Amino acid sequence: MSRRELPYLTHHGRLYPTQDARDRVEPLHGRVRVHEHSFRRLLDGERAPSVFLVRSAGPLSATGVLVASTAEECHRWVRAALDYVTAVDGITTELSAAHRRAAAVPWWRRLAARRAFDDWETTRQRYEDAMRAAAEAYEPVGREIRRAIRVAEEESAARARERARRAEEAGRRRARLAERAVWGWSVVTDEDRSAVYVFRHDVPRGEAPAPATPQASPSVDLASLRRALKELDLPDVLWDGPALAETERELEGVGFGRWWRDRFSEDYRTFTAPPPPPRGSSYRGNPSGGTATGGTGGFSGGHSGGFSCGGGF
Repeated sequence: MSRRELPYLTHHGRLYPTQDARDRVEPLHGRVRVHEHSFRRLLDGERAPSVFLVRSAGPLSATGVLVASTAEECHRWVRAALDYVTAVDGITTELSAAHRRAAAVPWWRRLAARRAFDDWETTRQRYEDAMRAAAEAYEPVGREIRRAIRVAEEESAARARERARRAEEAGRRRARLAERAVWGWSVVTDEDRSAVYVFRHDVPRGEAPAPATPQASPSVDLASLRRALKELDLPDVLWDGPALAETERELEGVGFGRWWRDRFSEDYRTFTAPPPPPRGSSYRGNPSGGTATGGTGGFSGGHSGGFSCGGGF
């Protein structure tokens, strides 16, 4: 027998990662993780039907798809995967051994070579039968898991659409809030130094600086407020704390500073573009843009510039 009569075998190790019988797999909150694992057949290199490895839905099992599963389904899926993996690994080991034996017999030992080749042919046929039987036995469970994956993906897509819808609605509410004419301001002076005090007409104010006369200020929307503040060009801006607190409540989790920056690409206290974070820095900052309601006496100072942010000057 010539070695050239033996086919080339596709490299095959164990089905790794594999389903380990020693691992206790249980649903967590009615869910498990399933990971589809494929492998190639030894004889022709074609992909064999996949197996779904089942893992508990714990923090250490981040791979795979999280699907709904009862305890009975989970145990049945695990057992089916174990049976499939065990059958494939067993017959693959036999085929590899028969191939090695046939390839190792010297060509001039004709009788031994013929026996080794016959053993190879028998094992090859058994390999085909065993692979087909293992795939057919696993197929119902594979279909069941695929259905569970489709349901999980549909639910995930529905949740994503709902998040997008809520985000869009929140964006519209924030846009309407910016268009509401509720803002006002007043210029206050102390010892020849002026500042502007910003408040909302529809929110009870904190302790305004004594010289402030907010009643005389017009009601404007956010863009008009920004334009007025820039035209005043005063070094100090005092923001009324209750006004900012109410605005952040209406922003539903977005800080006033973040809201202002998203609309105008600048810091609400300095009216300048915020610097980019340092390169290579792990700093992430406050995702909401930070609260805008600091300070004492009900105020948040922008440029304080020597002015007190509470109880007058």
